[in-house]
Amino acid sequence: MKRIQFSAILSCFFLFIAFNSVCQNNDTTVKLISADSLNEMLKSNQGILLDVRTPLEFAEGHLPGAINIDFLNEGFPASLDTLDKKKQYEVYCRSGRRSAESAAMMTKKGFKKVYDLEGGILKWQEKGFEIVK
Repeated sequence: MKRIQFSAILSCFFLFIAFNSVCQNNDTTVKLISADSLNEMLKSNQGILLDVRTPLEFAEGHLPGAINIDFLNEGFPASLDTLDKKKQYEVYCRSGRRSAESAAMMTKKGFKKVYDLEGGILKWQEKGFEIVK
């Protein structure tokens, strides 16, 4: 009887270790990046720059090469579904709140490489990086 209990406990332990290992290898976490880091990333043109502010905010000035999908629009989740989940995305908003929520939503939808600009476009401008209108 003790041998059966020991075997059951040992089996549960190995299952826990295996499950924990799989969870830790999850590659779908959002990576928070600085304006300096994003500026360097954009030079390599590896990802898609996503501005999640309103169209009015976007028209007032945005990062070069950005595409605009309005987080506040009720169709935002459906708009994300039209994007290629295998590609890399760099997401930003005004200050970081909407981009953080957007990036989290993207990872839940299966996007693998999502970067969130810490401090949003405000931090980008503070650093003196280019804005286009």
